[in-house]
Amino acid sequence: MNTKISLFVLISIVLISSCLKPETFPLEPIIKFDSFTALTDSGEIAISFTDGDGDLGLREGDTTGEFSIDKVYHHNLFIDYFEKDDNLGWVRGKDLAGNDITFLYRVPYLTPNGNNKALKGIIKVVIEPSYYNPLSANSDTIKYQIRLVDRSLNVSNTIESPVITR
Repeated sequence: MNTKISLFVLISIVLISSCLKPETFPLEPIIKFDSFTALTDSGEIAISFTDGDGDLGLREGDTTGEFSIDKVYHHNLFIDYFEKDDNLGWVRGKDLAGNDITFLYRVPYLTPNGNNKALKGIIKVVIEPSYYNPLSANSDTIKYQIRLVDRSLNVSNTIESPVITR
């Protein structure tokens, strides 16, 4: 599926002042599914996250080593697309070339200033022009699997969206 993808990131970062006990989280990102909103054919996915050492996101210039364009971690947010097939159950959605459909994003650099680097917030992404595969007869019932990777290449837990029916 040839899809133009826009990334919108809404971040709420919790910065704890030195007089309060700082929140602590695991070093690897932890994500939870928040919502899916259909916007005509495009769709918006929101996930909440925490990261204990605050090394989420990539700068525009982070394009060498593991973040180079030909490497897996050039992107740091991966959204895998699944369709419900009445005969086979849940199957990976395929594009015209027969490749698995995965929406790829680069979440921007998020490390806070100060001594407490713990991050907590919400990431929103818009899948456009279509959040479903218009080429598939099975695209009326879909779901997504989502994972996030930090700059230390710690991979988050994998979460699933609820079943989405068009």
